[in-house]
Amino acid sequence: MNTTWSPTQPREILLSNNDLSREATATIASLSDQDWYVSRTYGVFHIPARPKDQEYAVLLINAHKDALDIGDSRRLPFVVTAREIAEDLLQDLGDHGVFVCAGARPTKEELAAAAERRNSWYLQLVADADQMWARGHSYREISDMHRRAVLSLGLEREWAFVARKMADCPACGEKVKEGVAVCKHCKAILDPEKAAQHGVLQMPSRIEEPKTAREGKSAR
Repeated sequence: MNTTWSPTQPREILLSNNDLSREATATIASLSDQDWYVSRTYGVFHIPARPKDQEYAVLLINAHKDALDIGDSRRLPFVVTAREIAEDLLQDLGDHGVFVCAGARPTKEELAAAAERRNSWYLQLVADADQMWARGHSYREISDMHRRAVLSLGLEREWAFVARKMADCPACGEKVKEGVAVCKHCKAILDPEKAAQHGVLQMPSRIEEPKTAREGKSAR
């Protein structure tokens, strides 16, 4: 059957080698504890942070169908495969432990390789920060990425000091560090189990009144 094309209607030229069924999906896996938002012409993508109780996070990518205007009211349809999109999104995230899986889910080998690459980069960041700190002990030269690296590796550095959150002591109301066993102000036991582990004796449950106050009550 013949079809009539009107100059006022867009004309499409089909590309038989680009089909949505080819590599329709791809999986991005992330070992990073940071959220990533990547913007491209075909959308904004959120690569989620790895949950604390899981080994990794995943993002499923779908293929993208579009058309290119080639003039004379003609449009050239094309498909960007899911793997092409995924690899484009990860241009500079590989060092953070983010990668495109070969299959629907990451393998143990892929996870191990990603972790090794990330840790190697983190060690380099720590070494760079050590050198900067040695030159002038300036916190301004240390970036958040340097601090993230040392914390992720479980190392301790003076330049990576992070102030601990403070809480109100329920006994005296003064500020104390979260998780401490004993209040440094009023000596109240805030965590009996932790206090016992460190040999801290339980404080008397009754606060002794001043001698003058006791004598005044006796006189009455």
